[in-house]
Amino acid sequence: MPTVLFICTANQCRSPMAEVIGRDLLTRAYPHLSWRIGSAGVRAVDGYPATPASATIAGRHGFDLSRHSSRALTPALVKESDLLVTMEIAHKRAILRSFPDAGDRLFTLGELAGERGDVDDPIGLPIGEYELTYGLLERWIGQALPGIGALLEIDPGG
Repeated sequence: MPTVLFICTANQCRSPMAEVIGRDLLTRAYPHLSWRIGSAGVRAVDGYPATPASATIAGRHGFDLSRHSSRALTPALVKESDLLVTMEIAHKRAILRSFPDAGDRLFTLGELAGERGDVDDPIGLPIGEYELTYGLLERWIGQALPGIGALLEIDPGG
């Protein structure tokens, strides 16, 4: 069962949205597999909900973040994940400092999508910025699907 972990700062905006988008797109792209898709934050405090704006935007796209509970990135989460996907290069660098052995499983979403740049944090911005973030996550995760499949050595035919 492939395990993918999406990582941002507080695990309340970007990575929860990436988690639900990623679960949906990966399950549709590789329906013959059971996936474990999660999210965490490099500076998260356990137990906080997704931000109201993240939950609203995810809901507009058919996803429910009402039961999301933030969690901090831990050594156990790093160890059990086949692929670690960060929203920013700063997240990747922070993880590499603490977990240098994770380097071959650690990528920014932009890298996996063949794009340059980060997924910026919309926290505190108008809800329209959350919609833009959602759209970017959906587009880049979609673009990253073949690369994720290749990294995890998934046979696309099943």
